[in-house]
Order: sequence, then structure tokens, then C-alpha cells
Amino acid sequence: MKLIRYAFNQDGILGHLSDDEGNQVACTMEHSYNGLPKLKAGTYRCVRGKHSLHSRPTPFDTFEIMDVPHCTGILFHPGNWSGDSNGCVLLGRVCMDSDQGKMLTNSRVTFNRFMLDLEGVESFTLTVEDGVTA
Repeated sequence: MKLIRYAFNQDGILGHLSDDEGNQVACTMEHSYNGLPKLKAGTYRCVRGKHSLHSRPTPFDTFEIMDVPHCTGILFHPGNWSGDSNGCVLLGRVCMDSDQGKMLTNSRVTFNRFMLDLEGVESFTLTVEDGVTA
């Protein structure tokens, strides 16, 4: 899979997630730390496992992005706003402007589809690129 980021805003870092054939899987949003993400450009292994979040304490199945320098627990998960991410990659259908800033739509549905499409997959390789339009 490939994550290509196209906007580095204070209210979220935006990108597109594509499968190995180049088909868009989701729009993405990550929390912005002074315009920068926790997840740096590079290649990572993503591993399926049970995880929980402060906002979602019941463990759920997702993929963790492994070996992120100086970070652990970088996950793919649903969320609509940059504040829903603590460096994780939020998945949604569309990124749009709202009165509160940038937001993702249909995040839970998009995340569930992502997990369904990867049913039976225990790990995959993710390439992250910055500053390239999708």
C-alpha cells in the first residue's frame, strides 16, 4: 500500500491511501505537530492485531505501523478530526472543510471496508511519501 500526503495543515495532515494496483482505498488524516506528522516518509511493515484507544477502550482489530522512529502504537483507525489522532492514520471517504476545520467523512464505514478488504492478511508493506499530489 502507499500513503501519499498532499497537504500539511495545522488542522491535519491530509493524504490518500492506495492499494498495490494504485486504486484509492481511503482519504487519510493525521494529527499535525506544528505541520509535521509523527509518521515520517519511508517504508514500514504493518501488522494486524487487537488494539484499543482512549476514546475506544474495547480492543478492536486493526493494523499497527511498526518501527516508527521514537513512536509506538501508530494505528489505522476511524476518526473525523485531527484531534481523533495521536499520530495515527485516520481513514475516511472524503476530506472536506467544515466550520471546525478539515474533517473526514464516513470514517467508520471506510475503516470497516479497509479491514474487510484485508481479511486474512496478517501484515503488509506501507510506503509513505510526502509532498506529492495523488
